[in-house]
Amino acid sequence: MSYDASMIKELKHRAARIRWLSLKTTAEAGSGHPTSCCSAAEILAALFFRVMRYDPKNPASHANDRLVMSKGHAAPALYAAWCEAGFLEEKELFTLRKMGSRIEGHPMPSLPFVDVATGSLGQGLSVGLGIAIQQKNVVKNGARTFVLMGDGEVAEGSVWEAFALADNLKTDNLIGIIDVNRLGQSRETMHGHDMRTYARKVEAFGWEAIVVEDGHDIEQVLKALEQAVHVTGKPVCVIARTLKGGGLSQIADKDNWHGKPIVAGQGLEQALEEVSKDLMKTPPAPAIAKPAEIKGTIVTGPLKANIEPAPYKKGEKAATRQAVGPALVNLGKADERIWAIDGDTQNSTYSQKFGEKYPERFVECFIAEQNMAGVAAGLAARGLIPFATTFGAFLARAFDQIRMAALSGLKVKFIGTHAGISIGEDGPSQMALEDLAAFATLPNGAVFYPSDAVSAYHCIVNLARHDGPGYVRLSRPNSEVLYDADETFPIGGLKVIRKSDSPALTVVSSGVIVHEILKALKNLPGAEKIQVVDLYSIKPFPKEELGKLVKASGGKVAVFEEHAPEGGVGAAVSLHLAGQISSFKHVAVTSVPRSGTPEELLESFGLSSDRIAETLKSLVK
Repeated sequence: MSYDASMIKELKHRAARIRWLSLKTTAEAGSGHPTSCCSAAEILAALFFRVMRYDPKNPASHANDRLVMSKGHAAPALYAAWCEAGFLEEKELFTLRKMGSRIEGHPMPSLPFVDVATGSLGQGLSVGLGIAIQQKNVVKNGARTFVLMGDGEVAEGSVWEAFALADNLKTDNLIGIIDVNRLGQSRETMHGHDMRTYARKVEAFGWEAIVVEDGHDIEQVLKALEQAVHVTGKPVCVIARTLKGGGLSQIADKDNWHGKPIVAGQGLEQALEEVSKDLMKTPPAPAIAKPAEIKGTIVTGPLKANIEPAPYKKGEKAATRQAVGPALVNLGKADERIWAIDGDTQNSTYSQKFGEKYPERFVECFIAEQNMAGVAAGLAARGLIPFATTFGAFLARAFDQIRMAALSGLKVKFIGTHAGISIGEDGPSQMALEDLAAFATLPNGAVFYPSDAVSAYHCIVNLARHDGPGYVRLSRPNSEVLYDADETFPIGGLKVIRKSDSPALTVVSSGVIVHEILKALKNLPGAEKIQVVDLYSIKPFPKEELGKLVKASGGKVAVFEEHAPEGGVGAAVSLHLAGQISSFKHVAVTSVPRSGTPEELLESFGLSSDRIAETLKSLVK
């Protein structure tokens, strides 16, 4: 295939501008990754100015093809491409890495063309898969998602989780691009320039592989990308052989240039002169293809106010995890933005009920929690409200993806079931004991730990309404329903589940242990002096409300929880009420548990009703 000479000349100009701006802005900033930008210059030029269909004046439009810059350290090249497309002004690019600028060191969603923060490598393909799923199922206009990856990051297992699921789902509007520039941060990458090995790996995962032998030959790059967008029935990956620092003869393909700007007086002038050879004096206006009209329905705005009540009656038995099914189904009935994402635990987390009711909004990610979190982030980036469900312990594996989604301000919701030692015989590998601590760190996050099926139902519904990420911690054992179905559980609240007219002690707990405390108080001498707080909202924390209760008991507090002492319920209470507590008793899981019955495990850590009764007796003596 041959191309018009004037078009190729223009694309070379765009690539040169991407290099020139990347060199200048990183030199001005005094930091950055210009060599990583230069290896991708031709790829970005071909994408932005011939292959992608988008409205440069409206980068956030659902109709657009999307680009995920998974190799986030090459952000200056992305900014340069959007400058060439006419969205960013050149002067803003020179605020790169400066405090208060949205032109940050790695892409952030403060820019409308960035869907998810990248920079922690190996996450972009999962995000892109989520976006591509949204395009096929919601936008329905043939929009495509391109994901530009570095060869170094494809050593990450999460990348291959995404490759596997994209093949399983036959996501043929997802196009991966690997910039094989051979050099990582500290040494040559695993496969160097062995292009056949990359292609064999991609093909083994069911993708079409298209190899570009010279990723700096604009015609070769353009031909490969145009071939890629016409592949149907399966996803496709373009694998381009490039040079780190490509186009800069003084440093191209040389070690020890990762993350180093080329500064004035030390090679910048020569580099700029070299790339300027392809600059046109009067370049034409960029020829950007318009996207097709949206055929699906894009829902926006707040969730509907009326969600069906919890299907539980006070006094009956149910596990908090059982609330997942009806809560998600009723949310899904009220709003088509609700999606469920699962990690092959749907019959234990009860998310299966949502999948049965709304299969078109259910994604089974199998046992690949990192990819599950990344796919959820991609869906949330395009306006959906995904709930990712699995056992609480397994979300630890995905915490980097969860963290990046939260940094992006996305409404990704996580539900972790089977938390704590009360799961019993499965043993410590299955017992989430650190999950509250992890999720409490998320910016603008909400963390709920309900004690019965009614409160669990309402916490899930409230998390869907929360304008940010969040987590609901749920348990395995069947427990008594403590609340009426129409009880409310506002974000940042608590419930005084046992009152005292003259309290001498405030007992605080959440989840299963609330039931053990109530049993402990049934025949306890002095029980009338104890008030019990069900702290279902860990974050936001009900500081003022709990502070008043603690003050009434003279500052005396006891916390019982099936979580590590660091970062759980007790840590939250002591952090927020520092200076208001006169005595503090904290019973938590302080060592590695063993397999055993739930009753044996609770007993061994002082969390059974009998052991709690002993502790309380000593505190109110």
